[in-house]
Amino acid sequence: MMWSYANGHVTMISWDSDPLHFALLHFVLIFWQTIHFYFIHRAIHWKPIYQNVHYLHHKNINIGPWTDLAMHPAEHLIYFSTVLLYWVVPSHPIHVMFSLQVAALMSGVGHIGFNEIVVKGKIAFPSDYFHYLHHRHFECNYGNTLFPADRWLGIFHDGSPEAQEKMVERIRAKRAANKELTED
Repeated sequence: MMWSYANGHVTMISWDSDPLHFALLHFVLIFWQTIHFYFIHRAIHWKPIYQNVHYLHHKNINIGPWTDLAMHPAEHLIYFSTVLLYWVVPSHPIHVMFSLQVAALMSGVGHIGFNEIVVKGKIAFPSDYFHYLHHRHFECNYGNTLFPADRWLGIFHDGSPEAQEKMVERIRAKRAANKELTED
């Protein structure tokens, strides 16, 4: 990306040329990365990609902060493809570095394996229990709580017994439908 900026292959903006665009892009990037993660994560759960690539990441059932980037090299390319946005949207190298840092470091938050660290009765560090449940149950919570697609699609799991039962029923119905298709 830096080579592309230096050689004029992508449009570069600066704070001086467009301060509003420059500043707003940082805000938009958080949502872009969240939406990007959701769609690429759903895509790598497609059976052919999952069996050859993403299954390595899901070998980590009892996840920890080092689980986040423990994945197949092809998955790294897919995961960090968030920077492809800058081939279309004018930006600055600082936006690319910000995006890559968020992708690399914040994914660790989603893999800590607990909901939050509480120090002296106050939340000192929130985690992403939502993604922990994805690793635990697999058939739920493909994104994160910032982009509510899992809620919209009925595959959200909040850790409650009711959510567990709903997921089990959904999986049973899916298997029954697949069985009917194979029998016909």
